[in-house]
Amino acid sequence: MPKSHSRTSDLRPNQRLRDHRLLTRLFERAFELPILERLIQRQMIERLIHDIRFSARQLLAQRGYSLAVVLTLALAIGANLTVFGVIEGRLLRPLPYPDPYQLVYIHNTYPKLGVDDSANTVPDYFDRREHASALQDSAIYFDYSFDLAQGGAPQRLAGITASPSLFATLGVGAALGRVFAEEEGTLGNQFVVLLSDALWRNQFAADPTIIGRDIYLSGQPYRVIGVMSSTFAFPRRATALWVPFAPTDRQRSDAMRGFEFAQSIGRLKPDASIEQLNAQFDAIVANNIARFGASSELPNFAERVERGGFTGRARSLHAQLAGDIAQLLILLQAAVALLLAIACANVANLMLIRLSQRRRELSMRVALGASRGRIAMQLLVENVLLALAGGGIGLLLALSGWRLVGYLGLDGAAQGFHVGAGPSLLGFALAIVLLSAVLVTLPLLATLRRGGFNVLQEAGRGSVGGRTEKRQRGALVVLQISLAVALLSGAGLLGHSLWRLQQVDPGFNADDVVTASFNLSRAKFPDVEDRRRFNVQIMQAVRAMPGVISAGVVSQLPFSADYGSGPYFVEGDPRGSGASEMGESLSADQDYFRSMQMPLLRGRAFALTDDANSLPVAIIDQALARRSFGDRDPLGQRIGTANVDGTIAWRTVVGVVQSIKTQTLAAQANAPSYYFPLAQEPASIFRVVIKTHVSAATTAQALRERVAGLDPEQPVWEVMSMHERLDRSLSDKRTPAGLLLLFAGVALLLSAIGVYAVLAHSVGQQTAEIGVRMSLGATRQAIARWVLAAGVRWVLAGLLIGSLLAALLAYRLREHLFEVSPLDFPSLLGVLLILTPIALLACWLPARRAAHISPMEALRHN
Repeated sequence: MPKSHSRTSDLRPNQRLRDHRLLTRLFERAFELPILERLIQRQMIERLIHDIRFSARQLLAQRGYSLAVVLTLALAIGANLTVFGVIEGRLLRPLPYPDPYQLVYIHNTYPKLGVDDSANTVPDYFDRREHASALQDSAIYFDYSFDLAQGGAPQRLAGITASPSLFATLGVGAALGRVFAEEEGTLGNQFVVLLSDALWRNQFAADPTIIGRDIYLSGQPYRVIGVMSSTFAFPRRATALWVPFAPTDRQRSDAMRGFEFAQSIGRLKPDASIEQLNAQFDAIVANNIARFGASSELPNFAERVERGGFTGRARSLHAQLAGDIAQLLILLQAAVALLLAIACANVANLMLIRLSQRRRELSMRVALGASRGRIAMQLLVENVLLALAGGGIGLLLALSGWRLVGYLGLDGAAQGFHVGAGPSLLGFALAIVLLSAVLVTLPLLATLRRGGFNVLQEAGRGSVGGRTEKRQRGALVVLQISLAVALLSGAGLLGHSLWRLQQVDPGFNADDVVTASFNLSRAKFPDVEDRRRFNVQIMQAVRAMPGVISAGVVSQLPFSADYGSGPYFVEGDPRGSGASEMGESLSADQDYFRSMQMPLLRGRAFALTDDANSLPVAIIDQALARRSFGDRDPLGQRIGTANVDGTIAWRTVVGVVQSIKTQTLAAQANAPSYYFPLAQEPASIFRVVIKTHVSAATTAQALRERVAGLDPEQPVWEVMSMHERLDRSLSDKRTPAGLLLLFAGVALLLSAIGVYAVLAHSVGQQTAEIGVRMSLGATRQAIARWVLAAGVRWVLAGLLIGSLLAALLAYRLREHLFEVSPLDFPSLLGVLLILTPIALLACWLPARRAAHISPMEALRHN
């Protein structure tokens, strides 16, 4: 027995140990971390749902307050989404081509002459295509309009003549049919055409059997080989068709170096960079200097390079198509960010006012054990709900905003960009909504953090929350006013700059001038004499129109897409007969200068006798006279241009006209220009300028009727006044000024509302104190001054700080200003004269209310 008892006693401790271990494992398994996490997460979700429901009931119970907050945030968020949508569409979204970051825009440059971006010549294109190893492929193209008379009135179509490699370089094919084959870039094989999707649908009813059929463009049959996708918009959305470029031997010859008329793009090899490509362009120029110097083919090529710094350059195709818009869009985004800050400050003040009105409720919650974090979370949830509602309405406002920027031409639709909601914009919208919720909550959290529970427990004894709370609300008012001053100042600077730009003399008189464009197709008018004869008929019909004072013809019109430059030579130049300069070459008739009222500075204008049988003559502008002749009298001197065979055609200078602005009024220097008589240098594409007392619309109708009487298939396009052309050139200046003024106006409105709301609330909270002051003998005027003084202090502080911010903003705007100093006193003074009365009015209204409070009612309020 003892032995047996001993075994039992030995086993019981082991059993108890096993049981303990089993219970321990069960306990540990029951409280494993994943289970705890699930329990905590479930509790947090339930608490969040409870907070959302409670917050929604609270906000619905105070619809006026909620609506004011939501609309204020919606305005600011909508403005931010509008501008960011443009940034995302034009700058952030890649071009719709394979490997778009390998695509580059290639151009000539003359840095020593101040010409950063010039067109290409055909020899330049072939040099780079053959010798720049960083290029995987490249293409050359230029604008060329076509006449289409297909089942109706003749119409002018914007087209592109491009090397067959264009579509391979871009990496795209046709949606229907095919793109160009390489052999279609040779003479005799180039009469094929690619249609845009819009032209195919609108003109040919989306007929798939159009492939393989001929259509007549400017009287010449072209075989339709393909239709491009509806998303293809190169180089711009308005392009209706593409035809192959088949260069002639003359265009490929070295004699055409300097005759720049075409654009070029390229695709980099995967391992190449733009810097490497630019270095190879420099090497090509150096090799040409050595080649021409050795062969004496172009002995002065090296001197031309030295004088102008000529070379080739490449930059991102995306940056080229987007244009100089990046800085402008960043400026506008900064402006709407300031607007958001003003809106958040405004909303934060409203919330601080509401917080003081909720003292009893929050004090009760504190008394029942609610923690500081719990109350802060509840406030944050309320603000997130309000911000989400504001963000939803702001997104709807952004849809209207995108239509507005489209109307203003800021969306880049003409270049093929698309502005609209996308993944990145929706992410930005969510981020800005959450940021707004946090920004408006921070002042509330600061109130709670400063021992705010003791203040809350005062439970509505009529105080306004103490000096600290009043200072906090005042600081937010000062912030609103100062940011509004900065925005208004920026808008004022751009507006003043635009006004100064509009006062610039373009060198001609645009009043009562209507312009129209013509193209005499070589298929219908194959001979020079035929084109000259029809041109005379057109001008006789134009001059016979009612109200016409005079009418002239020119090959390139100022403030249009026309561009044609080439080298010219000056006889007797000490540098030698081969020395040349670059200038704009134009043909004009005897009435062009008179119709444009371009001042004739010396000599004479063209005459009817300056025809093909008379002495070749030329008129130069003041810039060319100054550059090429200096102090010498240019009259009677000769300038020349290169012929196909390399010889020089000399012309006698018979007049000097004033230089004119050609592309932008902001240009500081005018390109030298030389004019030849139209009768001696007839142009198949030309512009007509009509000086008339009749409106542009009436003139356009009469012009089309008379041209149709001469040739029903001859289109007339781009009929508009010269003032319209000038206005178009100012759109890139007018648009930012207008948008910034709009945002500044909203900021001013929000700031005035903020001042009024805070002072009105202060008066309401201090009603009892006002009654005491009145019972002690304070007059109504004294009460009004007392309330007004607080608002005036905020306004003065805001104006002072805002003036400093305006100076910083003006420094950033200096590159966008024209003949206006960044520290422009008239602009700042105008802002102060606008903002100060509005802000003082917002202060005076609550002060007036306080002065009219009845003392007995005020004491009963206590």
